[in-house]
Amino acid sequence: ARRTILLMQLKHAIGKHAFQEENVVYAKMRDQGLTEAADHLNHEHGYVKQYFFDLGEMPKDDPAWLPKLKEFRALIEKHMREEEDELFPKLRAQLSDAQNRHITAAMNKEGLKLA
Repeated sequence: ARRTILLMQLKHAIGKHAFQEENVVYAKMRDQGLTEAADHLNHEHGYVKQYFFDLGEMPKDDPAWLPKLKEFRALIEKHMREEEDELFPKLRAQLSDAQNRHITAAMNKEGLKLA
């Protein structure tokens, strides 16, 4: 039961964050000529959804459940490092301070839609 609840909470938090990124940051990346990178990140979000589906469908006491969760964690960590260390700094560098503030505000606004 604990795994089910924690998975549901994680799915909500990551789903909300992905919604914000897809509707604001990735769109802005495409506008700034970073289309391939935005499409790559968006593609990875599809795999995040696949992991949530697979983990949700598996019996929580299945011996394969924890290894699957560890694979998922590795994917999420790699995705986050790529965003935070490479791609988002590249986008921020292309934008003015005002544009960066606007992106932050737009992210917050999108987040309220799913709060």
